[in-house]
Amino acid sequence: MKDRKILVPLDRSPLSVETIKGLIALKENITVPLTLLHVLDIDAISYRGFAQKSFSEIEEQVREEARQFVTKQQELFAAEGMEVNVLVKEGRPRETICALADSGDYDLLVIGRNPDSDLRNLLFDQVSNHVIHEVKCPVLIV
Repeated sequence: MKDRKILVPLDRSPLSVETIKGLIALKENITVPLTLLHVLDIDAISYRGFAQKSFSEIEEQVREEARQFVTKQQELFAAEGMEVNVLVKEGRPRETICALADSGDYDLLVIGRNPDSDLRNLLFDQVSNHVIHEVKCPVLIV
């Protein structure tokens, strides 16, 4: 995996924690800096019952929390001597991850996948399952 530009989508799930641990365990074999991606789905924020000004404030708070999240992940890698870049994009996670991974800017996508049953994937529309099957660039599943 040396000399590859690597994209790593993360969210706040336990699966992302395991993905980070897996990458840190592989640190001698991967190219840095990695690019950590967090996709912020603004459309998924429920705005019923909020005045427009309040919704704008909520949007900004969510954006700030996303920035704090990726900064914290960056610090975890830095503590292990690994350089990473962070990227926060707005959009639908499934489409945004696939589009960025297939943009030509990355050689490899590293993503965690929950080992739960296919029935769970069908019922809950797991993002990683979709991405693994739709993305055209090489994928490493952690």
